[in-house]
Amino acid sequence: MATVWKHPKSRFWTACYTNRNGKQVKRSTKLTNRNKAQRVALEFEEMERGAKEGSATTIQLQKVVNELAEKVTGDSLKMPTVQEFLTDWLDGSRNQNNAASTIERYSHTVRLFLRFLGNGNQMRVAGVTALHVEGFLKARLKGGVAPKTAIVDLKTLRVAFNRAERLGIILKNPFLVVELPDEDSSERGLFTHEEVQRLIIAASSEDWRTLIMIGYYTGARLGDCAAMTWKNVDPDRKVIQYTQKKTGKEVVVPMHVDLIERLCWLQEFVQEGPLCGELSQKGSGGKDGLSVGFKRIATKAGIDQGIIQGKGTRMFTKLTFHSLRHSFNSTLANAGVSPEIRCKLTGHSSWSMNDRYTKFNIPPLKTAIETMPTMEDGK
Repeated sequence: MATVWKHPKSRFWTACYTNRNGKQVKRSTKLTNRNKAQRVALEFEEMERGAKEGSATTIQLQKVVNELAEKVTGDSLKMPTVQEFLTDWLDGSRNQNNAASTIERYSHTVRLFLRFLGNGNQMRVAGVTALHVEGFLKARLKGGVAPKTAIVDLKTLRVAFNRAERLGIILKNPFLVVELPDEDSSERGLFTHEEVQRLIIAASSEDWRTLIMIGYYTGARLGDCAAMTWKNVDPDRKVIQYTQKKTGKEVVVPMHVDLIERLCWLQEFVQEGPLCGELSQKGSGGKDGLSVGFKRIATKAGIDQGIIQGKGTRMFTKLTFHSLRHSFNSTLANAGVSPEIRCKLTGHSSWSMNDRYTKFNIPPLKTAIETMPTMEDGK
């Protein structure tokens, strides 16, 4: 049976009760009156029992909490609509210094979810159930997106609803109970060194030649490469140092001799500002964006970019500017550079993520196998 307890140094009584998983938990009632606190503790335990038996929905449980709060304290709990809550969550995300691309991705996911709910976006947050989540997931997959994209959408909304759970607006995050689809993503290709040489020759301008060399010799993403300025170049240490837009991580990459030579040549014409001139002012998307511009160069270079059917209904290009990042990582791996060092150079947060960017050539793999003893050696 639920009881109450008060710490000697606290004004408030704490409810001690058994939750739906059979564990003893403690939760502050924020009440100084013992009798009122006991009533709250009993109600907490009763709600957990109802949740365990499946006889109470989230909406019903939230209603009980709201009525209890009003009865005991005279105040009802704030119950925002789904639209109000997600809008407020987005505003908070903007104030946390998230990258612009991250905020845009969050906003896009929220717009999709609110559109899926239709008039239901005006229901209380506590009204969102696992059935809504499953319906949204099915709609995204049916709409042709790859499973990986749908997973990112659900994980984004899971973060938002985690906040609702922490604030006590909902009792359980409905996005935690829905099984995610298998993350079967389309695999990017990588450029050979000879193909990179062809890209540089086919480049339409010196800015593009600089951009391609930065991408190949630093493994940086397209947006980070285009945004680099002379302030990112440390000629004394012979390194390029930059902050990743996607992760906010500081990355330091020693410069390859070819990149040093390229920047020394460039410095004869410009000593400050962006390294890639007017390209730094362009975004990656759109018909005149950097991604399309790079595709034109690859086509001119006679490189098959491998346009295939993606995991969704959309077509997928295996060779893009991002493939230079794969090439950088794989070249280092085949040269015997350790995963720890590669993670530092690429800014990857884990070995597993770095492995996705690694393609081993057959000779190093063959050499590795040949290090194993033969049956005769084992006698």
